[in-house]
Amino acid sequence: MRIGIDARKINDFGIGTYVRGLLRGLAATRDKEKYVIFAPAEAVKLLPNGFEHVELDTPTYSVRELIAVGRAAKRARVDLLHVPHYVVPVVRGPVVTTIHDLIHLRTAYNNPLKPIYARAMLRRAVARSAHILTVSAAVRADIIQTLYARPERITVTPNGVDDAFRAPAPRAMPGSYFLYAGNDKPHKNVDRLVEAFSIVRASHPRLSLILAGAAFERHHPRQGIVAAGFMSTSELAALYRSAIAVVQPSSDEGFGLPAAEAMASGTAVITSHAPALVEVTGDAALHVDVRTLDELAAAMERLATDDAERVKLARRGIERARDLTWWRCATLTRNVYLDVLARS
Repeated sequence: MRIGIDARKINDFGIGTYVRGLLRGLAATRDKEKYVIFAPAEAVKLLPNGFEHVELDTPTYSVRELIAVGRAAKRARVDLLHVPHYVVPVVRGPVVTTIHDLIHLRTAYNNPLKPIYARAMLRRAVARSAHILTVSAAVRADIIQTLYARPERITVTPNGVDDAFRAPAPRAMPGSYFLYAGNDKPHKNVDRLVEAFSIVRASHPRLSLILAGAAFERHHPRQGIVAAGFMSTSELAALYRSAIAVVQPSSDEGFGLPAAEAMASGTAVITSHAPALVEVTGDAALHVDVRTLDELAAAMERLATDDAERVKLARRGIERARDLTWWRCATLTRNVYLDVLARS
């Protein structure tokens, strides 16, 4: 069996993290199947040994990729193609597609064509895919309700956490900062987080808020705000472990990988009531209505002043994150591959 995986986004954040983790997991779980990875030339250093590399750097989210990826899959003679983002190419044979979330359908864009393109491609993915993967039960329910997908054609394969983030126990004495890790898109609510932190800092001037994962230029002049920019895995792991708490105040998420990484790191977590975040973090986080600044600020104040509560959440997080592995994600994904191939 030759299974193709469109890994052109392997160097990205978000989906790139998913692709890299999945490939590592598949390398550990494979049997007789052969994996053909479609990715840019420089991605070869990221591929597991024994995986066939087909160079392909056609831009993602483009009309051109609909044809180029299909042609590459045909030339490589794959029996199944896995598309880890929602743009399904014109290709013969079964396709497995990962839909990470439907946030594109609820985002306000300056370009009015973007939501039209997203809806068209998501509908095409549901119609054309032999099976759909997603990363949380919350998104699975959303796909069923919004895109009318049949429930039996959707499997939840939760994201994993890299071993670099795992810690055996919480730190007894954390640093004097909260941490946000992620991009700066509107649904992430970074502006609200900064405002809530300002309320906390008025009473605790020694505290700071580190923003990692984007430039965050507009927040540079704010007192107590540290815009750390893009960080390596090791740098981010160190920040996680010493934070008072990681705050993920998103209004919408497909999974919430920073919250999962924080739990694995032995760090307390504060999130919104977004269904996927509540699903992933469970009783290992404080969940707040992030539309209310005072509620978000109160949760931050609580963890900054109550060591027992912080440690309790951190310990729960370590236990909860044990099952979030790329091996498990890959095993569930591989089972879908084999089932689809058997049926086709």
